[in-house]
Amino acid sequence: MSKHAPHTPIQNPVEGLKTAMLERARKLAEEHLSQGKLSRQKILQDAREKVHLMEQKELLLAKSLSERAYLRKIQASEIQMQAELDRNRWGLIQTVMEKVQHHLLQLQQDESAYHKVFLTQFKQAAALFEESALTAYINQQDHQRYAASWESLCSEVTSKTVSLSSNSISCSGGIKLTSNAGDIMLDNTFEGLLSRQQEQLQKIIFERLFATVDGTGGLLHG
Repeated sequence: MSKHAPHTPIQNPVEGLKTAMLERARKLAEEHLSQGKLSRQKILQDAREKVHLMEQKELLLAKSLSERAYLRKIQASEIQMQAELDRNRWGLIQTVMEKVQHHLLQLQQDESAYHKVFLTQFKQAAALFEESALTAYINQQDHQRYAASWESLCSEVTSKTVSLSSNSISCSGGIKLTSNAGDIMLDNTFEGLLSRQQEQLQKIIFERLFATVDGTGGLLHG
């Protein structure tokens, strides 16, 4: 009696293919899940970095805006303080100028001191004219002082012929000379001197008060 080999079941090709497909699908799904996790982690990391950068930019912007606002306040405060200092300085200068004017008024009342100043102003003004015949204008108070002795006073001052106008002028002191034709005039009154030397006087006053501006000169110099 012959022996037969053991019976081996024949696998169904369809079932094998199905199993292989399922296994392949499982592997692909696992790969996709793994890649998905990596992508998710990368997306989250990128998002966190972007948020961090945005926060840094916002902080820097806020800091910059805050610093600018602070600087604007400082600048505004400095401008306001400088304006206040300028007003105070100008007020002090004006006060000193008023005292100078008051001193000139007081000088006019000191007949002896004023007479010396008047002669000096007269002499300096007359020397600047080429004409030999001039007309003088003085205030009413000086008319009362000098009208009667005008010729002798003129001889002390100049060799030129200087006629005294009968019309007095409004000034606190000093003299105004014109050519007889009236085309040349020199104002050596106190007001004329102050007007011509106002800028220089202010520089001198500023220098004395604040020691920041150089200036030299005097009120009644030639």
